[in-house]
Amino acid sequence: MRIRSPAAPFSTPVWLLAALLGGAPAGSAGAASAAAFGPSVPFAATERRGDDGSLPVRSQQGSARSEEILEAEIEGELWRQRALEDEIEAELRRQEELLEQIRREEKLARSGAAAAGGAEPRASVDPLAAPRAPVERDLPESIFERELHRVGEQELLVKLLDADRDGNPEIRIEHDARSGALLARLEDTDYDGRFDTVNAYHGSGGIASREQDTNHDGMPDRWTEYGADGRATRVVVDRDFDGVRDGLFRYANGWLTDEEHDTNNDGSIDRRVEYEGRRRAIELEDRDFSGGMEIRTFYDLSGFPERAEIDANEDGRSDVWEYYEGDDPARPVLARKEEDLNGDGDVEVTSYYREGRLVRQEITDTDLVY
Repeated sequence: MRIRSPAAPFSTPVWLLAALLGGAPAGSAGAASAAAFGPSVPFAATERRGDDGSLPVRSQQGSARSEEILEAEIEGELWRQRALEDEIEAELRRQEELLEQIRREEKLARSGAAAAGGAEPRASVDPLAAPRAPVERDLPESIFERELHRVGEQELLVKLLDADRDGNPEIRIEHDARSGALLARLEDTDYDGRFDTVNAYHGSGGIASREQDTNHDGMPDRWTEYGADGRATRVVVDRDFDGVRDGLFRYANGWLTDEEHDTNNDGSIDRRVEYEGRRRAIELEDRDFSGGMEIRTFYDLSGFPERAEIDANEDGRSDVWEYYEGDDPARPVLARKEEDLNGDGDVEVTSYYREGRLVRQEITDTDLVY
């Protein structure tokens, strides 16, 4: 049910024009208008004419004056209508400029700081900080068209903004019609006729969740949940836009606690990173995609991978230990490797490396090696 729409162009009713111009309206509308006006309306009056059929001068002057008054009234109404249309046009132009400014600001924010796995604006450049909910601009109520919708037992007040007037709204805001609570806000940020951002809200009015189609292919690829403080608690992404969610980031108290990835898109997690005290602590990997995390890498306080524990035979117990050295966390150099070849828990082979090359081995049980 539409309860407000943009003003319709002014048009003078036919019966009123006929009455003011002195003509006789046709049909029932004419009869109704004659009854409403009574005998004093122009078309109900009669006046004596001369022998040549002409009206007296006084009557001609009165008729001319009536026409002048009518023309003045019509011109005045048309002027008011043009003024109203100009006001609407000015408001729509202002709104288009406002939306363009919002898009520019959001683009600048995204280019300045990248969120985990996506393009969410960030309050901090720290890659471990939780993304914050975007700030939504307050838009004037006068620019929205309002409708009432019923969904099951719930009645919704829907506000629509179609700034470019192509029939596809760029913003849709839903409220509970009874309580006035804000429920959802949908936006078409690229004007392609499809909503690419959907926000849901806490009872307090803050954003509770945000679903985005970042590449505008019609499919969502980023899902963010926010706490009451406006900081993300969970982010899920589909990085390669194939419809499979391949990344998960969890946050607590504003900081990243762990992340999980499906690197081969088979629907199973094969890489997990855990954080402690705002630093990377442990990384687990399923490099052969067997379903078990057979490699665990431990990081020191500086973020350098100091050692890795490997379950080579995937029996659930580590049997290879690797130790690294170097200055670049992204390029650790193997310094020593220990191996338990028979699974008894003892190290039978210790290998030493210099600059990544084997220089010496210590073997405690040669029968296991040769």
